[in-house]
Amino acid sequence: MSSLKRFNYVDAVDSDSIGSFEQSMVYSICEDGAVVVEDALTVDQVSTIVDEMRPFIDTTPHGLHGLAHSRRVGALVARSRASHEAIAHPAVLHVCEQMLGHQVREGKEVRITQSPRGEGRYPWRVGLTQIIDVGPGQEKQGVHRGNGLWVHDLAGDRLDPQIETMWALTDFTSENGATHVIPGSHRWPDVMEGGERKGTRTWLGEVEDESVQATMRAGSVLIWTGWTVHGAGANTSEERRVGMNIDYSLSFLSQEENQFLSCPPEVARTLSDDMRRLIGYTQGGGALNYFADCLRPKVALKEDYDVMVPGAHGMEVDKK
Repeated sequence: MSSLKRFNYVDAVDSDSIGSFEQSMVYSICEDGAVVVEDALTVDQVSTIVDEMRPFIDTTPHGLHGLAHSRRVGALVARSRASHEAIAHPAVLHVCEQMLGHQVREGKEVRITQSPRGEGRYPWRVGLTQIIDVGPGQEKQGVHRGNGLWVHDLAGDRLDPQIETMWALTDFTSENGATHVIPGSHRWPDVMEGGERKGTRTWLGEVEDESVQATMRAGSVLIWTGWTVHGAGANTSEERRVGMNIDYSLSFLSQEENQFLSCPPEVARTLSDDMRRLIGYTQGGGALNYFADCLRPKVALKEDYDVMVPGAHGMEVDKK
């Protein structure tokens, strides 16, 4: 059985070895499909996120996602300023930029490139923000691939459409439901061969022997590609396992969590420019994601902008 590679963020910062840390982290995800970054947030940062989200967690019913003993709560960008430290964490953003933004097709293959040709070729943004609170008695979640969200056969296109993360806001143990991951499963094919779907093996018993649990301390993060087979573990303990799932996807795909409703303009205008860009208040390329009168999304964040007021864009009009 393969194990997950682990890297310590604090050690990399303290030893001034961020460059090699980032390189090793991306290489490991490319090879294994997942990696654990330990101590990426401090205990205080984690506690603040939980405190800010606690009123929303406690007023959310169990089972909204089909898991009877679990609660799922979103809109973290708007509801928890402390979560921004995780959402925009430099280690995670580096993975996204390398594995999503720098993809380049070479014939039928997609590879990661450091050349200018790959810069910005595939813009990406936050696709989901969610607290996942797993209570005692929750059974193991069926393993799956996150990329199953989209109908299009992205496997056939050989693109990586998303990077997924799970932050431990409490310690993740084998008893309280630490996430199951199958190393190497991101390389399993997911195409029709001779009329029979082969490769994913996600619904066969053999995956039980291949999965490992991402046990980790609070403040650590599991990072995996959307092709990696994974699922929440069973909680056989008496404690609640609280995680924070943040996913990032290519900008031309629909967000799993609609960030423009979860964080509407009146809230988004109070955010930093970087956070606005991350959740999608920007044009990804060409005309994609413009609004109203060929305007960039950031115009909607101006205090005095009203889409129902003629000329609210403030542009001069030619008298022709």
